[in-house]
Amino acid sequence: MNQEVLLYFRTVADEDNDDNNGAQTSCCFPASKLRGMSPTSDTALTLYFDSMKNTEGADDQADEITIADTVVLNVTANTHEAVMKALVRHINGKKSNPKSDGILVVADDVTTTSAGATVAATYFDTNVTTCGAVAVAAVHAGS
Repeated sequence: MNQEVLLYFRTVADEDNDDNNGAQTSCCFPASKLRGMSPTSDTALTLYFDSMKNTEGADDQADEITIADTVVLNVTANTHEAVMKALVRHINGKKSNPKSDGILVVADDVTTTSAGATVAATYFDTNVTTCGAVAVAAVHAGS
């Protein structure tokens, strides 16, 4: 049974600050919306997704520009290929596992829960060091 896999990302260390107030701090993207990955520095891998707020042709604007949403993963220096391969393996493993909840925590930087307990940050691969940034494009204004 193949199911939709959701990729989860969170950039804050304290769960109390996970409010997306002012900056995107956490989100979940369907793996099917992942369009590409590329190294953007020796220690950064950027994932590109179809925009969750903008879809081509949504408002019948011929000149509409659809901007990709991005997530930057900070990785151990020059391990981009290994991280990309591991992500594909994990996505495929979740899709084919009938006991899976369908959510793959790719990078969760939380180390303090809302109750004040200390927990370990969670990363799907040991080469991921933090979730650098989540950028969701603003909704296009209609003309």
